[in-house]
Amino acid sequence: MINIVSEKNVKNGKLITKIYLHELIEQDTAKIYEVIRLIHRKPIFLREHFDRMNKSIELSGYKDKMEFNNFKNSIELLIKENSLENCNVRISYFVKEEPIILMYFVESHYPSDELYHTGIYVVTVKKHRKNPNVKFFEADFRESIDKMLNKTKAYEAILVNDDDTISEGSKSNVFFVKGTKLVTSVDSEVLLGVTRGKVVELCENNGIEVEKRSIFLSELKDFDGAFITGTSNNVLPIRAIDEIVYNSALNETVKKTSKLYVNEMIEEYK
Repeated sequence: MINIVSEKNVKNGKLITKIYLHELIEQDTAKIYEVIRLIHRKPIFLREHFDRMNKSIELSGYKDKMEFNNFKNSIELLIKENSLENCNVRISYFVKEEPIILMYFVESHYPSDELYHTGIYVVTVKKHRKNPNVKFFEADFRESIDKMLNKTKAYEAILVNDDDTISEGSKSNVFFVKGTKLVTSVDSEVLLGVTRGKVVELCENNGIEVEKRSIFLSELKDFDGAFITGTSNNVLPIRAIDEIVYNSALNETVKKTSKLYVNEMIEEYK
């Protein structure tokens, strides 16, 4: 269940009430969405999120495309009419008689400082998305994952394909460390996360090799560390995957990657 925390919300560039927003969300058949992080009332990596959402719309077979200036103005209107400082904005897209773009603030949770210092516990699960490249809300998928996370007390679930290859997290991307190199899944197998893309770009520009390839479940014990990336998570070290323990929070490659990303994010919201 999405917990909307903004009283004033936006539909196609115009303000609407929270009550009306709920009515519209119930009519949403496409389930295409995007989440943008707001820091000090500034949306982070706005253009990249816009481009990815347009790509999701295109891959879903819709002819419509969003215009960046309208997208940007709508988010600025949402921010102006609400007093939230640090929160996530959710954008939903679907078509009724016309394309409908909804923007609203949702209840947001971010990792504690302690988790960045100790790392998180994650579990593996044999599941995959219908179309990994489309940010599409699958209620049954999310519900089953959440039940498993509650049961195991894990922070995240890493998805494993039928051929025992790793794809991504249920709401994140995942990287593994081998020496000074990062290893992650090929683009066609994952949601092309904005944070993931920034991490790859920053690493390649700063002397950290990034290899994209199939990663088998049996390989996990051979890596030196691992981390997840995401809008709310930044670069978050993994302490353990199932029974495999890593010292990711103290791994030099993980620390360097995290520092590069945080510095880039800080530059974005200056």
